[in-house]
Amino acid sequence: MQKKLILFICTGNIYRSRFAQALFNFYALRCSLPWEAFSRGIAASKVPGFLSPYVKEALIGKNIPLHLAGTDPIQLTIKDLERASLRIALREEEHKEALRKLYPGWEKRCLFWQIADVDRLPPSQALNMIEKFTLQLFEILRIQELKQNSQKS
Repeated sequence: MQKKLILFICTGNIYRSRFAQALFNFYALRCSLPWEAFSRGIAASKVPGFLSPYVKEALIGKNIPLHLAGTDPIQLTIKDLERASLRIALREEEHKEALRKLYPGWEKRCLFWQIADVDRLPPSQALNMIEKFTLQLFEILRIQELKQNSQKS
């Protein structure tokens, strides 16, 4: 069975979206959920291998392998938007207009969370919110999969 894809979008693809990606993939792998997350940035950092130290610390603290956050910041492309079944931008205020300008119409096909970047929200709060929302999303998708599988039986 081919996995369905979730795309997490933020600005630089070094912090919020990568944390959501790692968390989601960690739980999806543990529960064999046929979904996989990937992340991209609207204005991705050009520093190869860069991952926010806040994200590294949080993932290590949760015993989540760092490789689940991906290796490099990656720029969002139209192909990324097209191949994802679900698209979530981490903050509407920052990302909706940028999406509209870069890829007109796609802003209407994204969900928006309200999680500010480090300049507006302390990392501990932001990462806790991302974890809460990601786990809620995971549970919704897990329940949907269980319902679909029981209907097939």
